[in-house]
Amino acid sequence: MNTQQVTYRLVFKGRLDFGNERTFEKVQHHWKVRTENYFKTYLLFKPEDVLSAPELALTVPQQKIVGSEKSWRMTTEMFRELAQYATAGYVAGWCIGDAGVVEQTYIEPLSDKGAVQAFLEGKQLVGIPGKEVEAAQALSRAIEKYERHALAYERRGYVNYKLGNYSDAMHDFGRSISFNPHHPDAYYGRGKVHMLKNNWAAAAEDFELTIKNSLALQPIHWLARVRKAECLVNLKKYAEASKELKLFLTRKFGEGDPCFLRQRRACYLLGKSLLGLNDPAGAIEAFDRAILMKNIEDQRSEIESLLHRAIARHQLGHPEYTLDLRTAAQMGSAEAARLLDTWQP
Repeated sequence: MNTQQVTYRLVFKGRLDFGNERTFEKVQHHWKVRTENYFKTYLLFKPEDVLSAPELALTVPQQKIVGSEKSWRMTTEMFRELAQYATAGYVAGWCIGDAGVVEQTYIEPLSDKGAVQAFLEGKQLVGIPGKEVEAAQALSRAIEKYERHALAYERRGYVNYKLGNYSDAMHDFGRSISFNPHHPDAYYGRGKVHMLKNNWAAAAEDFELTIKNSLALQPIHWLARVRKAECLVNLKKYAEASKELKLFLTRKFGEGDPCFLRQRRACYLLGKSLLGLNDPAGAIEAFDRAILMKNIEDQRSEIESLLHRAIARHQLGHPEYTLDLRTAAQMGSAEAARLLDTWQP
């Protein structure tokens, strides 16, 4: 009989803020008593490694651990119990087997504390079209009740971004990062604001921090790679951009994954990078791929792919460039219309 215990790669990351010394002491006591009476030796972390008295927080650094199914279950249960003492934060976890992710969890406070309930209300409202103002109001209440609420600042920053309040969004994302420098969403949001202002270098830096503070298991990790590549293209760092885009395009994304909808954009950016690297033939292949992705609605990338495929074809002396320019011009590209007029014999 095979008695070998099955092991998994277990990944955890996150932070829980407890807000005051009294609650933090309760957390320490809870950990001690529950470990002695129930969890025993199955927890994957020691309290001295994750509990910080100066910060009044539990911080789980992003790391991979080899452990058993029981260790996974016991550790997630402990985090779930401790989360109910918390005022803000979350802990995410993934249990990974040979065939991929077996189970994942997202643990957050669900107690009746005012800051907790205001944040949960705001987070729910963020996802409802037309409820942005109400969402911002609820998130502001969460911040009023707990001024170091990194997640509330990040979500309010996202709302301000959607409403076009870009200065307020920058402020909120910056505050979120100051309270939790390991939360990728705040860097991602700030990077998008930098892009709107054509601050390509600053945006690329924020997307790089998004990548470093996220896992390849998370969509935001790959979304940040595409946006970083777009910044690099605008900085004319074509070789670096090409590397990021090829990495993104080798990964398979299901239709329910937000990264699926970015594939057409990634193909266009790869084509533009290769064009910048004086590889018009390779660029045409990438533009072909983007144009053929009819199942992904992204007219901007389609028009730009047609325009730049025409440029690549013109460089190679292929007469088909005129058809691409006509099509792009009919779809609204003023540059395609100008080139068509300029290049026509």
